[in-house]
Amino acid sequence: MVEIEAARRGCPGLARLEPGDEPLVGRLFARLSRESLYRRFFTPVQSADRFASALLRVDGMERAAVAAIEAGEVVAVAQYSRRPGAVAADMAIVVADAWQGQGIGTRLIAALADGAAAHGIQAFSVDVQGDNLGAMRLLHRVAPGMRLAFSGGVGEGTFPIGAQ
Repeated sequence: MVEIEAARRGCPGLARLEPGDEPLVGRLFARLSRESLYRRFFTPVQSADRFASALLRVDGMERAAVAAIEAGEVVAVAQYSRRPGAVAADMAIVVADAWQGQGIGTRLIAALADGAAAHGIQAFSVDVQGDNLGAMRLLHRVAPGMRLAFSGGVGEGTFPIGAQ
C-alpha cells in the first residue's frame, strides 16, 4: 500500500493498493454485509478471497485500485480496469457498511480518476443496480449530467474524468 492522502480527524486516509495487500482487502470483504457484497458484485458472494486477489492484479496503468484506510484497516475500495489503449475504463467501488454515506466514495473516485487521467483514461464506465440508492446518489455527485441506460434493473453509463 502506498499512501496518497494522510488520514485526518474523522476522515480515513487514502492509499494505492498493491498485490501484497490481499489480507487487508480480504478483511474488508469479510466485514461487508451480504447486501453490500450483492450490490458490488451483482451476485451472492460466498467467499471473497478470489475477489480480493482479482482486485489486486494492478499495474497502475490498465488496472488500479485505491483504498480508504482507517486504523490500519481498509474501509473502502475503488478500482478501474481497461483494455490496453482504451480511453474509457470500467470503475467499481465498495464501501464498508459503517462508512457508507460519509463522502468516502466521492474521495476515492476523485483519487482514482486523478491516477487514471495521468494514464490517458478519459472516462469511467459504471454499472449500477437501479434500486441502489446510495450508489445512485454517489454517481449524481461525481457525474451530475450522466444518464444511465437501464435494462433488467441495471443502469449503465459513462462519465468523463480529468481535464477534457
